[in-house]
Amino acid sequence: MMNGFAKNVTMAFISKVLMIVISLLTTIIIARVLGPSGKGVFAALGAVTGIALQFGNLGLHGANTYFSAKDKSKAASLVGNSFWLSLIIGLILFFIFYIFFLQHPGSLGNINFHLIVVAIIAIPFMLLAYLWQNILIGLNKIKAYNLILIFYQIFLLLGAIGILLVWKQNIFPLIIFNTCTSIIIAFFFSYYLIKIKQFSLSFDYNLAKQSFNYAFKVYLTCFFAYLVLRSDLFILNYFRGSAETGIYSIATNFVDGIILLPSIIALILMPKVTENLINSPELISKTVRLSVIIIGIICIGVVFFGSPAINLMFGQNFNRSFIPLLILIPGAFFFALESIIVQYFSAHNRLMPVVYFWIIASVFNIGLNIIFVPMYGMIAAAISSLLSYFLVFIMVLNLFIDYSKIKIKNLFPKRIDYIFLFNIIKSLFKINFEN
Repeated sequence: MMNGFAKNVTMAFISKVLMIVISLLTTIIIARVLGPSGKGVFAALGAVTGIALQFGNLGLHGANTYFSAKDKSKAASLVGNSFWLSLIIGLILFFIFYIFFLQHPGSLGNINFHLIVVAIIAIPFMLLAYLWQNILIGLNKIKAYNLILIFYQIFLLLGAIGILLVWKQNIFPLIIFNTCTSIIIAFFFSYYLIKIKQFSLSFDYNLAKQSFNYAFKVYLTCFFAYLVLRSDLFILNYFRGSAETGIYSIATNFVDGIILLPSIIALILMPKVTENLINSPELISKTVRLSVIIIGIICIGVVFFGSPAINLMFGQNFNRSFIPLLILIPGAFFFALESIIVQYFSAHNRLMPVVYFWIIASVFNIGLNIIFVPMYGMIAAAISSLLSYFLVFIMVLNLFIDYSKIKIKNLFPKRIDYIFLFNIIKSLFKINFEN
């Protein structure tokens, strides 16, 4: 089982690396053409739609994965429920944001109100695509999931090239294009679900009730975790302006790259653990050991190559991004391991303690940001994030050891884990090594 899981993760990771490369090219174009201020505006708008997505999914993405993995016959009903709930919740969120920014035009600094409106139009469609893609994960349709998201990143890159480099336009038509792309991607998911005969527009009330009971805990966990991940951008933008936010956003982009692999591992691990609860402590433990090795290598690589990479890709205007990145790297490591361990609690439906941990961390993080960001800017934002990630990791780790009775030494990499990773790489690339 572990070999199949590892190969799924490996192929998903390769796909995600391709997405990162494409996304990085898009970010480079935006940063170089629009500069720190334009990049800051783009990052702030992305944070708005991102928070809307986290706030609006109500944890249903986790419920979709959980129930489609547990009982695949429920997938079509989950598709229909997701469609109607995304439509209703998405429109409600759109109007909430519309009214809020209309009444408080300075909430995002000097960003044009019409630009905000164009960005938030995408919310219902982003929510729908998000819920549908998690059904594919539960059904173990990893290839389709990856391909659609790769197409999404390609569209965004082509839009940036065409609008900013070829037609020499500004950020406004770029945001319009990105919103249209979000709509198109939702239709891509619907096409594939129809193809595998898992598409329905009916609403199953009983299943929705079960989903909400599970989703509530997932929602609270993800929402407060996302506040820790992204609230610093809002607070930094408010107190220090879009230019410093744009510089800091490059550091957070690198962190997103570091935690991408563990997010893939967690995504694929959750249905596997759900299907095999008896052996879940051992499965989680082995996954953590392998992740320590892989993520550790990635973090060390960013330490050594982060500065020249920033200078090469984004130019000297963004060199200051490296110092907050150095601070965030160990935080990303702890966050990555926590995101894997927490799948044990998701599969066993024991998420409430984790919810409390993230509430504590979000209050702690926002409090530190409000106090210190006005004086110390992005350095304070990075330090507060690091401390928050470490705090949650320690609490989740202690809880996992208490519940699973796994000894902490079983979470440290062993020689057999290095051999296992080597064999996975060997089989993937079909390299014949001599012993």
